[in-house]
Amino acid sequence: MDKTMDSTDRYISVSTFSDMIKLSMERLFPGTIYLKGEISGFRPSSTGHWYLTIKDDEAVISAVIFKGTHSSILDDFNKSGIKNIKDGQEVLVEGKINLYKKSGSYNIIINKMKPLGIGELYFKFEELKKELSELGFFDQAVKKNIPSHPRVLGIVTSPTGAALQDMLNVLKRRAPGIQVKIFPVAVQGDNAKNEIVKAINYADFNFINDGKDKVDVLILARGGGSIEDLWPFNEKIVAYAINKCNIPIISGIGHEIDFTIADFCSDLRAPTPSAAAELVSKSSEEINSTVSSLQLRIQAVMKSMIRNARMRFDAVSSTKLNRAFRRIYESKLQDHAYLDEKIRNIFKNKITSYRHSLELVNKRLIALNPLNILERGYSVVYRVDDGKLISSVGSIDNHDLIKVVMKDGDFKALVENKDF
Repeated sequence: MDKTMDSTDRYISVSTFSDMIKLSMERLFPGTIYLKGEISGFRPSSTGHWYLTIKDDEAVISAVIFKGTHSSILDDFNKSGIKNIKDGQEVLVEGKINLYKKSGSYNIIINKMKPLGIGELYFKFEELKKELSELGFFDQAVKKNIPSHPRVLGIVTSPTGAALQDMLNVLKRRAPGIQVKIFPVAVQGDNAKNEIVKAINYADFNFINDGKDKVDVLILARGGGSIEDLWPFNEKIVAYAINKCNIPIISGIGHEIDFTIADFCSDLRAPTPSAAAELVSKSSEEINSTVSSLQLRIQAVMKSMIRNARMRFDAVSSTKLNRAFRRIYESKLQDHAYLDEKIRNIFKNKITSYRHSLELVNKRLIALNPLNILERGYSVVYRVDDGKLISSVGSIDNHDLIKVVMKDGDFKALVENKDF
């Protein structure tokens, strides 16, 4: 029995051991701890406290700022010209080390925090944002219109993330008829940017060439996270892929307070992945509401047009109508007289032209008539028995009976002798 007691005496409870670690830490760091690092994962809680981590290139320490300290810290930030606390800011921190027994983790309870400058990632973000803005990547003129009723939707996201399931649930509820094509990529890590670019380029290739994976609109999506988690969507190659893509792109990255370079380059930004799915999936209630609204607008326009026409008609007296009709009648009468005169002149000119042509033909026929030669003292001689014209002495014989035609008559003669 005593031997058993000896074997368990050296064991202590977890809480006792945690107290010993806490006491050792407090003895090792009895006063204020001064740290320099970059804010990451800044998260206000429902209790009013702020939770965050302070990090550098090689280490991360969890930290908490209780709500009673908020005002003094914000004052220090405002004095430096910074209105809000956000990820990427480099800060100087003063606080006490603390061991939280229930989680077995230690953190820093911050009582003072001053901005030292923009953190490295935030600086890169601002520099790239400025560069792309100057190149016109964010201009509204280059934004493509989002189709209101797409048939095929493409989603570039992690196939295992909660964001995808949230979007699929929204689409199933609101627009089950939309066909969804998922382009699986890593949304975190060193190779994520390359996978995202490859997926966008693949979708764009199918869009241009009418391929089997052609989509009408593309959603870039991932859930919330720190600036490091979201960094693939802040890479330049992703921005260029979005800019040159021919497909309308909606970004749904992180939470409402998160902004990435991809958000600025996309044709439309949604605050969350679920909101992006809602933007491309009009529910039946929304469609019916739109149709009803259009019907009401059409009816209102038609009623207004009819009312205005009736008012204009009522404002016109019978005298004014008679004058208007008289003006129209006189104008048409003048047009008729002008056309009548024009037609008469055309026919007159044609008849004169035809008469002149006939006179010329007649003169030519008269000039060619052989009987007109007789007027100049010539005669025409025919043989009586066959009626042939005699044009040579050789064509007649002695004792032939001939007929001589002259201008004023003819006579017959008998050939007694012919001379050559």
